[in-house]
Amino acid sequence: MASQQLGNYSPEDVVMIIANDKFSHTITGMADGTFISYERSVDRATLYVGADLTAARVLRRNKAGTVSLTLHQSAESNDVLSMIAQLDEEAHDNSMLFSVTIKDMLGRSVFFASQAFIGNDPTTTYSTDLETRDWTITVIDVDRHTGGNAKVDPETQATLQSLGYTVEDKWKSN
Repeated sequence: MASQQLGNYSPEDVVMIIANDKFSHTITGMADGTFISYERSVDRATLYVGADLTAARVLRRNKAGTVSLTLHQSAESNDVLSMIAQLDEEAHDNSMLFSVTIKDMLGRSVFFASQAFIGNDPTTTYSTDLETRDWTITVIDVDRHTGGNAKVDPETQATLQSLGYTVEDKWKSN
């Protein structure tokens, strides 16, 4: 029986940085609850079944997708994203494209897209409570690794090594 390792996660230790040659900004003001999500636009593989029940998979290398970012309305990052969107719309070229890096600092998950743009302005509401702003960021050619937040046992280390992934020493269990 494998021993279970206790993992650690802290929403305060999830970092998102956007940058290009004009700016670098660490996103702040994340809303309570789900504050960042990513969805791939096209599945990497889908099943095709013919009328005679012959089957195949359709393989796709399209790694574009959407990052949904939820900020509270008082977040300074709303101003930054608003200006980027405005300048991008005015320039009408690729000068305001930016990279996106998302990293769980207490785990092994990391996400990077070298090209991204703001898809639309968030719906803006006001009420007697603090509201949120849901930003849609379109990302191109995403490089990502969804990892865990606990030490990796020797059996899993061996499996990962056979798959070409090197587990850093700090994640190896004794």
